[in-house]
Amino acid sequence: MTGVETMVASQPLRTQRLRGRGLGASGRVLRLMWQALIVAFGVVVITFLLVRVVPGDPATAILGSKGSDAAKDALRKALNLDDPLYLQFFHYIANVARGDLGESFAGGGRSVLSIVTNSLGVTLPVVAITMVISTVIAVPLGLLAGLRRGAADVGIRATMTVLLTLPPFFLGLVLLLVLALKIPLFPAGGWAGYWPDNFQYAILPSLALAGYLVPILTRGTRQAAISASQQTWMEASYARGLSPLRLAFAHVLPNSLLPVITLLGYNVGVLIAGAVVVEAIFGLPGIGQELVNAVNQRDYPVIQGIALATALIIIAANLIADLIVSFADPRGRKSSDRT
Repeated sequence: MTGVETMVASQPLRTQRLRGRGLGASGRVLRLMWQALIVAFGVVVITFLLVRVVPGDPATAILGSKGSDAAKDALRKALNLDDPLYLQFFHYIANVARGDLGESFAGGGRSVLSIVTNSLGVTLPVVAITMVISTVIAVPLGLLAGLRRGAADVGIRATMTVLLTLPPFFLGLVLLLVLALKIPLFPAGGWAGYWPDNFQYAILPSLALAGYLVPILTRGTRQAAISASQQTWMEASYARGLSPLRLAFAHVLPNSLLPVITLLGYNVGVLIAGAVVVEAIFGLPGIGQELVNAVNQRDYPVIQGIALATALIIIAANLIADLIVSFADPRGRKSSDRT
């Protein structure tokens, strides 16, 4: 069994644990949200330590050896580096709570929050379109492979294996060459800056990222379809004369969507990380470009802000996926009704 299939097979594990403890719907929500808050707090601590764990003087590490003493003193004051560590952490928590992530060192006084939100306004739509495209492609292929265990299954699995081996940047270059230069269906790069014109600029980057996600979702859907097809109610449905197509979409598909939702939530972080490379290929002003610029310029507040924002988005995506699966799983609803 592959790693994806193992994840899919164990997908209801969290829901099973919640049911085993006799928690109702509100209890499941509170428990999942409490877990998310703990992880979020850990992320805040890590991002706070991002500057403080730098060997030597953080101000010197940020500004370099050529930074003037006055500039270093100003930086220490801005970051509260002269205060005890617990006070620094208190100030950091207070600033984060009110949305103040500081100012960019290299951005002419621009707030980190504006830099992060503007760049995420490019990256998140690309990731969302990637999810939609991947789901529309992967779910039918997974159902076909799981319910037609023959040449179709072998062909789909082989294709997905090949597609999974292609890095997103390589697939992006191929798409750029074929669909933007050879056959000019989409722009080669850039960003319109407003919707709906942004959509045409997001298609190729989303397809490049979908090259990774489609095989993952296809395998997950296939495994769920195989598991559903082995249930006794499938034989009873066949005996009642239901057509295979109706059976697939009316009964197998709803059960297959639960692992798809889980896999989508788990892969948000991977898609954001992949967007860093894909955005460079297509010249998108997203989170990847801002992160590269911040690293090159030692702009630590921007690095901190990007790390914190992306981590919180990943936590939120996983929480939403867990909540949807927890309530959509019919076994969870039945158990909740009995409590």
